[in-house]
Amino acid sequence: MKIPKAWISLLVVIACIIYSIAAQATINTIGDGNLPTRIVEVANPQSRLPATKVLLPDWSRISLAQLPGISESGAIDGSSYSQTLGYDLSRTWNVGMTPDQYLKLGDISEALQAEEFSLQAIQAICASQQRFAIALGTQPEANTDINSIDLNKIALSEFPLIGEQTLSHLAQVVPELAKTQVNNITPVATLLKSKGIAASNLTLAQVLTQYEVGQMKLGQINLSEFSISSIPNLDAVQLQQFTGWMNSNVSDIPGLGQVPLGLMPNPITEIGSLVMRIDVVHGPAENRRNNTISGSDVQGFSVPCTVKDCAYLELDDLENAGRSDRSKLEGKQWISGKYQEVEGGRGILKAVNNGREPTGRLPFGKAFKVVVMEPDETTDTVDTALFFRFCAWRMGCTPYFIGPVPFFSYKVNSLIFVGNLSEQRTNTTSLPTGATREPKAKTTNGTGVIEKINPCTFSSASQSITDQSFSGIDLRSLSNAIAEIESAGSGDYKAVGIHTCADGGLNCGRALGRYQFMSYNPYAVQLIAAKPGGQEFLSQVEQGHQPTEAELFEFFPPADQDRAFVADMANKIQVTQEQIDPATGQPFTGERLIERVAQKHFGGDYSKVDGNGSDALGRLSLKDYGKTALASYRNGNSDNGTLTCSPNVNSSYISTAKNTENGR
Repeated sequence: MKIPKAWISLLVVIACIIYSIAAQATINTIGDGNLPTRIVEVANPQSRLPATKVLLPDWSRISLAQLPGISESGAIDGSSYSQTLGYDLSRTWNVGMTPDQYLKLGDISEALQAEEFSLQAIQAICASQQRFAIALGTQPEANTDINSIDLNKIALSEFPLIGEQTLSHLAQVVPELAKTQVNNITPVATLLKSKGIAASNLTLAQVLTQYEVGQMKLGQINLSEFSISSIPNLDAVQLQQFTGWMNSNVSDIPGLGQVPLGLMPNPITEIGSLVMRIDVVHGPAENRRNNTISGSDVQGFSVPCTVKDCAYLELDDLENAGRSDRSKLEGKQWISGKYQEVEGGRGILKAVNNGREPTGRLPFGKAFKVVVMEPDETTDTVDTALFFRFCAWRMGCTPYFIGPVPFFSYKVNSLIFVGNLSEQRTNTTSLPTGATREPKAKTTNGTGVIEKINPCTFSSASQSITDQSFSGIDLRSLSNAIAEIESAGSGDYKAVGIHTCADGGLNCGRALGRYQFMSYNPYAVQLIAAKPGGQEFLSQVEQGHQPTEAELFEFFPPADQDRAFVADMANKIQVTQEQIDPATGQPFTGERLIERVAQKHFGGDYSKVDGNGSDALGRLSLKDYGKTALASYRNGNSDNGTLTCSPNVNSSYISTAKNTENGR
């Protein structure tokens, strides 16, 4: 039986209520600001473990926009595919971007079927999620982690897909629109008027009959002047009914990035029920491992590692009796995808990335792959990460190689969700990636899970980088040292600099926020431009506009300022420590590394080492800036608050792509 469209929104709201109530019965969040989790009781009365509970992500409260930022930059030149297939596969993703910013609707169609949503359904979900969060006390009304979207206030320009629609197609897919008088469809009336057609008293159907305007697109006018609700019933149209829906970024669909993955038309959930215990972690010195449970959906999930670099988790069932009590699950090996790759992808797009992806598992379905990254015997810990893929309608999917997106970290004896196991063996093997080892130490939180890596969110009293180090540099002390120079006494996160131009006038803008990132800094741009209205904001600042405090916190809030700082500094540190210090003839290390990184923040990546140049204010030279930052760093400046997240700055995850700006 076909469900009438009028019932869809009601069913969505009811589903939200059921999910929200059910989720609250099992919620257990590790630390303020972390991704929501739930604790599941593992039914195993013979277990000798102290507790038979496993921590799982609460997908009913986690959206694509809430997942951690990606840790490596990358790009695909899809020009050859575009010419052959008529589909533009060209993609670019940068450190810190969340999945909603680099995934398109076509990428998640098979896994999540988000194209079945209408804006009306998305609005209902966001509204219900916010109401329940407030009612249950998990989110104050002023918090914007979950936003209720108001289609009366969202401009059509914030929904770029609409600009690609012709008048003829809109008349076909929008309910009752063809029968509506043009004077009641203000964007259409404006478009017609711009072509000298005064037909306000006619219906859209009559206009299409009397004038040859069917192929005119709404994008031919300035859509920022109209709200989404200015086109009656537009919000009732399923996304898949719009021309070119596959090419639309998730972040370009109002509210979609906030929809929990457990509330998608094809919701993310656990596939299977098998939970295992991490018995031992082994580093890349291991080889010849055949009892594996990792691989791909192409080669199967029991791909052996036979050559070298076979870092892995050794897993046990929950009886915990050790090797004296053997079972078919004892000694299973989950191989590290940081060190081993396998075949992946399908269709024409299988050739992308040479058809390779990290070995791993799909315990939560096809939306992403879960990969073991760095097993560390010295600390008995292991990191995991998520990897995504790109897909094109009827052309297949790339391998899962878009990542890593930091996920959970564990210690020995922790429980880990594995999902379904297959006894099918494969004659193929994985191949070494050539990655190098970079061990790291972490602290636990008493649950068996070690400092989850999550997006940064702020409480009312939390405004600084959490304790992290990168190549021996304490990022919290460095952030305070930079802020002491840049924004102390002038607004901290609210600081806005003078309008200035660099690179011979090619880059103009203002220094923004606590660390005074120039508005054209790539890390700032990627975070600001991803927000509704962000690109327009950047253009205004480029032309000289001075942002208000409200605008700055809307487009470049404190959390994003810290995220940009962590990514930028980690990249600068990694690149700089491989460069030669002209003062010593050796690579930059120790305090000289701190000085040089600070100089780069002030003058750009290609500024002269210990130079005498300064900025438009002429306060400090490059050399003096580095020395001042080092002095503040030594003092270990403290701040009043701390971030309630754990941004991952481990060097094994940070991109080495160089920033090309000459200003900060």
